[in-house]
Amino acid sequence: MHRLPTRSAVLLATVLLVLAGCSGGSVMGLLDEEQTDSDVLTIQSDLDGIDLGSTRLLAERDGVEYFAATPLDGTGAEGTVCLLVEEGIGVGLECTPLEPGTAGPTIRDSRATVVLLPDAFDRDALTNEGFELLHPNLALRPAEAGA
Repeated sequence: MHRLPTRSAVLLATVLLVLAGCSGGSVMGLLDEEQTDSDVLTIQSDLDGIDLGSTRLLAERDGVEYFAATPLDGTGAEGTVCLLVEEGIGVGLECTPLEPGTAGPTIRDSRATVVLLPDAFDRDALTNEGFELLHPNLALRPAEAGA
């Protein structure tokens, strides 16, 4: 039987582990972390299809809380991430696929445009368009800053 030298076997194992890690990584590492008490939405009604155990608090500004979440498993929405905006007695929700380098779900209202970002994204391009980073995965542009 032919045996690989030990050094070659270790190198091969290392390459395979690196490749495996690259192919299955999350586009938003925050969602891979454990949920804490601050990550739980106050309002949990009318959120059918959202995995409430996946919600993660991104930021709070002027009484509005911004969360990321994923849809429930088995809904056919693999690769989809949701932006939730909790204010007062309601939650705004937008879900879209999230890919490296591409802005994700966006919510616009009369006060602001808010966009969810993957970990791999050119944030300078957004700040040049008047967006402020509230979190590495969340940018906000006040309505008066442009459309």
